[in-house]
Amino acid sequence: MYSLKLNSANLGSKSLILLALATLALLTALACQGPPGEPGIQGPQGEPGPQGIQGEPGPAGPEGSEGLAGPRGFPGFTGPRGPQGLPGDDPPDFTDFIGEVRNSVVLINLFFSQGSGVRISPTEIITAEHVITGADRVEVSVGGGFYQGATVTGYDSFRDLALLTLDSPTNGATVDIPISNQVYADLSQRSVEAIGYEVALVGFVPEISTVSPIATFGRIGGLWNIVPGGYAMGQVDAAATNGMSGGGVFNKFGEFLGTLVTSSSFDGNIRYVRFEEIKEVLDDLRAGGKR
Repeated sequence: MYSLKLNSANLGSKSLILLALATLALLTALACQGPPGEPGIQGPQGEPGPQGIQGEPGPAGPEGSEGLAGPRGFPGFTGPRGPQGLPGDDPPDFTDFIGEVRNSVVLINLFFSQGSGVRISPTEIITAEHVITGADRVEVSVGGGFYQGATVTGYDSFRDLALLTLDSPTNGATVDIPISNQVYADLSQRSVEAIGYEVALVGFVPEISTVSPIATFGRIGGLWNIVPGGYAMGQVDAAATNGMSGGGVFNKFGEFLGTLVTSSSFDGNIRYVRFEEIKEVLDDLRAGGKR
């Protein structure tokens, strides 16, 4: 009869034999394995996975404290004053030239009226046209001296200007007509005339004197062009009266600004023809233009 009882000794021997056979088979398989092959082509990259949820921000660190401003320093001491520069030229004054320009102003005598004029050359006198209206010849007193004859060379009634020519050249003061309204001197620039400038009006008042002209003083209140025609005119607030028409307007540098054309009593609106207008028409007057 066969027994179902397993002999433990026989079981242990068989287990060891099986383990040895398995180990031998594994070693044989490893020994028989060939060298590794080349790596295969890399497969396409997979789609990126979904982004993870952003974490909550951590707690803020402690805020730093601002530094305190330091105390304000004391102001420095004032440095020593530099040396004083050389004194500049004294500003011009009417007394510097008024005597000379008065000698350039002449008295014009007609049998029915009298007026003034300004000498612009030894033989030429510029005056207002209304002073000589209707006359071809007049008498002129230069420097308070004897009367001498002069011819009305030309006139412009629209501008109220006239040019007289003495029969013979006469010594004495004359004035220059400014070239432009800008003067360059001593590395600086200034205007010959401008609103607000101080001016002197010089002319004869026969009721006072037929030997010496008088001077009145004021300021330029307006500079404009008369329309139509565009005639350059100026207005001053100095006093003027009959006899002074045709006299000169001068600035504080003694420069000739124009011819006084107002003959009425002072009313705060004394007008003169500006030197720019005189320059514009002078050649025509010298050529005998009369209109």
